Amino acid sequence: MTYRDVLVHIDEQPGARFRTTIAAELARRFKADLTGVFLESGLLDTYASAELFAYMPPAEIDRLVKEHAEAVLRASEAARLAFEATAADSALTSEWLTIPGERSEPMIRLARHFDLTIFPPSATPAYGLHRITAAALALASGGPVLVPRENLTGSIGRRILVAWKGTRESARALRDAWPLIAAAEDVRVLKVSPHGADGPEHLLQRHFERHGRPVELIVDRSDDLEASDVIRRHVTALDADLLVMGVYGRPRLQEYILGGVSEEILRDPPASLLLAH
Repeated sequence: MTYRDVLVHIDEQPGARFRTTIAAELARRFKADLTGVFLESGLLDTYASAELFAYMPPAEIDRLVKEHAEAVLRASEAARLAFEATAADSALTSEWLTIPGERSEPMIRLARHFDLTIFPPSATPAYGLHRITAAALALASGGPVLVPRENLTGSIGRRILVAWKGTRESARALRDAWPLIAAAEDVRVLKVSPHGADGPEHLLQRHFERHGRPVELIVDRSDDLEASDVIRRHVTALDADLLVMGVYGRPRLQEYILGGVSEEILRDPPASLLLAH
């Protein structure tokens, strides 16, 4: 398995340049095509329930809608130019897309067409209000979502820690991260289990060996710490630049309710994250 097409969210915020650089480096590494996506908003979609429109003359509403659209277009063009310059400098095949961002579904549907999606912890459309999270994408898109840690120096994937729970979500995250794992300098698999290795974990180590990828399996029996704290401690000890983990949650009333460890790690990522569900 490899990544042949990479999707990266780009906006007018300073962090977009960082994500573009990371996306371009990964696209070069895997000889992948790179696509940038910009989330746009419309004034009436954004403020559809605002009562203020009920008291405005139609001409005033038209003026505000036009000004909003022009501001979104300027932001989109600035983002596109920066993205295309980075892609050209890296000699990458690239494409630019703009999609509606006032609902999560268009971004989720788009992500399903790519091997890897690079996304911030959360994003809103330009001059919009709706928040789309990396967790929502990981839960609903069916593919891996990479959340680069801000101010990262160096490449992603040199030292990888896999948070293993023996669940479907853990197995999915492991498989989705395999292109990065296969090329890493150091890979360790962490299972947080106060009762020790209570499953066929030796088979997991054998699975790695069959792929020619030596791995250290760590079973942490800490019972006085939250699992998220244990994970953070091992990320620091390894100096890991990527944490691979399954995301646990379920949709409720169009909001995503995350499991405790997922929520805690996403609140303040200790490293770049590769998430899958």
